[in-house]
Amino acid sequence: MRSSILILCFIFLTFFLAAEMPYVPGDIMIRIKPETDSGESINSLENDFQQFGLKEKILLSRRMNIWLFSFQEGIENDSEILNSVKNHQIVQAAQFNHYVQERQIFPDDTSFDLQWNMHNTGQGSGTEDADIDAPEAWEFTTGGVTVLGDTLVIAIIDGGCDLTHDDLNLFKNVNEIPNNGIDDDENGYIDDYDGWNAYNHTGSVPSHSHGTHVSGIAGAIGNNGLGVSGVNWNAKIMSIAGSSSVESVVVEAYGYALEMRQLWNETNGALGAFVISTNASFGVDYGNPANFPLWCAIYDSLGMAGVLSSAATMNANVNIDLVHDMPTACDSDYLITVTNTTNNDLKHGMAAYGLECIDLGAPGTSVYSTNYNNGYTYKTGTSMAAPHVAGAVAFLFSAATEEFLLEYEQNPAEKCLEIKQFILAGVDTLSCLMGATVSGGRLNIYNSVDLMLNPVSAQEELITPKMDLSNYPNPFNPSTTISFSLTTETTDNTELIIYNLKGQKINSLPVTLSGVEESITWNGTDQKGKPVSSGIYFYKLNIENSPVKKMLLMK
Repeated sequence: MRSSILILCFIFLTFFLAAEMPYVPGDIMIRIKPETDSGESINSLENDFQQFGLKEKILLSRRMNIWLFSFQEGIENDSEILNSVKNHQIVQAAQFNHYVQERQIFPDDTSFDLQWNMHNTGQGSGTEDADIDAPEAWEFTTGGVTVLGDTLVIAIIDGGCDLTHDDLNLFKNVNEIPNNGIDDDENGYIDDYDGWNAYNHTGSVPSHSHGTHVSGIAGAIGNNGLGVSGVNWNAKIMSIAGSSSVESVVVEAYGYALEMRQLWNETNGALGAFVISTNASFGVDYGNPANFPLWCAIYDSLGMAGVLSSAATMNANVNIDLVHDMPTACDSDYLITVTNTTNNDLKHGMAAYGLECIDLGAPGTSVYSTNYNNGYTYKTGTSMAAPHVAGAVAFLFSAATEEFLLEYEQNPAEKCLEIKQFILAGVDTLSCLMGATVSGGRLNIYNSVDLMLNPVSAQEELITPKMDLSNYPNPFNPSTTISFSLTTETTDNTELIIYNLKGQKINSLPVTLSGVEESITWNGTDQKGKPVSSGIYFYKLNIENSPVKKMLLMK
């Protein structure tokens, strides 16, 4: 009897997880191929699918050419309509407009002292040093502006924000005249002086408790004798209302952040904004990324522009590797996925995990931060964990050297991945997150900034015997030649090991060391001969004291 019940439960769970996530009836999002004219494409789609009543509703992202369409329900099965649209010759991708939910657990414990997440002395029965080591990191910098003078912007995609809060340094689009009904900077958005409201496609950003709280965690003004300090004291907070129950609103919200950063890139800072990170504290429980190709694709587009994104995972004690989640199961190197840790350095009992999908933990339990009506409050959830990482990304860019930033201007995607690596490599290792996250630990911004500013290259001078190890070209596509030699002769056979950003072994290539320069070519494949994705990879020889080198595969 018990076994029969277990089988039925398994069948039900399998059916539930495999089922399509709920979506807005009669809505479909379409990404049109870039080589086609948008106006002609829309007419073509509407004409070719007259039988479904397909009609254009609104442009969601000009950069990615994503549009929201409507169709008449009941004419044919929704899945068959979607498949028909997907197979159209001018359609690059299409999907339903899924419902999305905000990620928040209301606080259940208000006894914690203020901001244990930044500096934990054991207050509120917490564990000393179960924090992100913010005071130690602030000795390097307190954030806000790079050494090149560029003002950092954190895009908070949420329900809105208290635009009058005294403890928030809010972004203003100075190239836009507010409330004149004109797109002054010609970025495709009218009156977006305060940011953007993707709910109603206007520049009127609503006040919102959750969004204000998240904003303060990432970037509340520090050292001003008022309230709280964010991870980054002086970064500008770009408020984008978009944590909707409807996916098209989410896509439009990200589209605004992408547009503003691309404009900044294209005009050398004259227009747009230097958006360096985005934050999403919302998602779709059990959402399979295969059903959300347009949403997932946004993170790569942002990464190519120079933006890293942080996302909160599910508020449930489940393994995302097995059950899926949106967006934290998206396969993008430019997305940092975050779970919730407590003031005792434990994973919260209602926070998801995943060795492959969830990158790290960050404080998210009873976190004190800004609230609407110019106030402050405690909140709990992965929602509170993620903005620590969005703030950390901006913080590291504020501490970056001139050399790093000049390289970033030339290769924004590559340097973004380095920042991500510094964040993951700098965590405080926790037993509860080992085997449960990629990094095995909780965010520590002091460790991360120290790794970035104090490279270990000087230690390589101590290697005996001395070894040369390099690859060319770098970046490369599709292959690179790795050269190596020793100053002392040896005839030992060994292997060249290649790892990904997660520290996972990708491939091993047999080599012979003869004491003279040798070389071997890696063609960008794994051990099964399958091509790997774009991104940073590390390589070393499988012998004692071999240095670790990095290379960038760009496709």
